[in-house]
Parts: sequence; C-alpha cells; structure tokens
Amino acid sequence: MDWDNAPEIVQWLRFPSTAFVIGSCCGIWYLIWKNRLDYIDLGSSYRFVVTERQWWRTLTASLSHINLVHLGFNMFSTWQLRHAEQILGSLEYLRLTFVFLLMSVIFQNLIHHLLLRTPSADYTHNTVGVGFSCVVFAWMTWMSLLTSGQSLDFLFFRVPYNMSPFASLIFTQIMIPRVDFIGHLSGIIAGYWQGWGLNAWLDGFWSLQIFILYTLGCACSLHWSGKE
Repeated sequence: MDWDNAPEIVQWLRFPSTAFVIGSCCGIWYLIWKNRLDYIDLGSSYRFVVTERQWWRTLTASLSHINLVHLGFNMFSTWQLRHAEQILGSLEYLRLTFVFLLMSVIFQNLIHHLLLRTPSADYTHNTVGVGFSCVVFAWMTWMSLLTSGQSLDFLFFRVPYNMSPFASLIFTQIMIPRVDFIGHLSGIIAGYWQGWGLNAWLDGFWSLQIFILYTLGCACSLHWSGKE
C-alpha cells in the first residue's frame, strides 16, 4: 500500500501505538464526562502526590482531560508527532511514552518543591493539573532534536521543529490559561534529557522493572487513599 497517499483514516493502521494512545485518552475523557468528574477527582498536585502520597494521581492526571479543547489540542499534537513511532517502532514508542510520563512527573514535582521556598508556595503546593500535555511536550522536544529544516503543522500555521516546543508552550498558555505551565516545562526538560542521551542506561529491561514498580505503587496508594 502507498501509505504516503493513503487517506488519513487508513494512516491509523500504520501507527497502531499512536492510535492506541489517542484512543485511550479519548475513551478516558468520555468516562470522565459521563461520570461528571472534575480536576479534584483525578488531577495531580504537589500536595496530593508528595505530601499525601496519592501516587495514583500521577497516572490518572497524565491520561485525563476535563476540557474538550485541551483533549483536542493534545490529541492533534500527538497525531502530528506520530512519525516518532515510525522511527522507533511501536513497542519502543510505547516504552518512551511511559518514560516521558514518569520523567515529566518527577521534574514537575522537583520544580514545585523548589517553588515552595518562594512567595508562591501556597499556590504551587495546591495547583491541580491534568492532561497528556507533559508527554506531548516531551515528544515534541525529542523530535525537535532529530529534525532540522522541517516544520510542524500547528493548527492554522506551521513552525520550525526546533521551535515547536516553545511555540506550543506559549500558545497553550494563551488558549487555555488554566493549563499547568510548569507541567509543560517539565515535559520539555524530559524530552531534552532523553534526547541528550542522559537516559542511556534506561533500556527495555529497566523500563519494565520501573513500570512494574510504578504500577504497584499506584495500586497501593489508591488502596491507601480509599479510592478503590
């Protein structure tokens, strides 16, 4: 099949992991909408994750969207970055998606921890965020390090790949003021961290071990918080 000239709907077959991620986030959004859940029910904050040790929120927050515009923007961006799967392969794409999710959570809470020493301590301690944006920004940054002389479709215009993470950071902050600027910045840091080879030790074996421990940690914290 001539994939390059195939209809967009058929392209989903070429990028199964990207389609899986998009389908999962859309399905989760539907369940959130159906059950009338809000930020406080699924979102992540320094208080929830670090102080109260509700680690499960790092996963639910990363995959959840309350605002339909936020969902649409993130899924559009994820689809635009689908060629990362073509470069890496479907399984490696899923592995790095998990790595980016976890790294962005770590960097986000580290930044919030540092901000606790500033006058904005109360705000940074209690700010609740949701969305796949952190992972999107990580992928965007990682791709920008591999791509030169090309541009990325950015809704109504195109931007150079190497500027796309920062253009998106500014654009989303203007379009959706409630989005977590620090979360998005953490995704950019995670993308550079991976792209610069600072995770060279984190191969498939160690990623699997961390994934198992992370899943167990989320399950235990969910039980301890009485949300099961």
